[in-house]
Amino acid sequence: MTFASELYEVMQTQSWDDLRTPATAIPLQGQTGDPDVDTDGTLLFDDSDAEQVALIFQMPHAWVHGSGVRLHVHWSKSTDAAGDVVWEEKHRIIKNGSVPGAWTDWAAATSRSQTIASDQAVLIDGFTEIQMTDCIGSDMLHVLIRRNPDAATDNYAADARLFDADMHYMVRGLGSEQEYPTR
Repeated sequence: MTFASELYEVMQTQSWDDLRTPATAIPLQGQTGDPDVDTDGTLLFDDSDAEQVALIFQMPHAWVHGSGVRLHVHWSKSTDAAGDVVWEEKHRIIKNGSVPGAWTDWAAATSRSQTIASDQAVLIDGFTEIQMTDCIGSDMLHVLIRRNPDAATDNYAADARLFDADMHYMVRGLGSEQEYPTR
């Protein structure tokens, strides 16, 4: 096998990548229960009101069409107080040329990168994989993320700091051969 053919083979295999949405880029106007913006640009979610943000992810051309995606939020406590935070998401799929799909129900995060502590360490909360069956590159995923202080296990009595939200997705190669993918 030649170097060029080996390189091509490596570039065509499947691997994970991130669609990132840093908190500093999330638009806040028009949201229900807008979080506060801290002086460092991160978003602060109250311990008393269910504040939320909206994110829209356009699926890349190199994404393995129809494969599931995995949402993560990168966050920390804003103080060293004890307690836990409950992050939730709901979403809808927007296929090009179609009416946006229905919203799912709110669902709590199902995993965490490490055990929560009484410090301000950055944590990553993950959610159940979102099924993207019959979707292709350039279709979109519209996601709402909120802290739910009304959840029984949300008992942290201060703001939760959101740094980033990302969507893990499976890619193959460098992209699509078509500028506008079709089904």
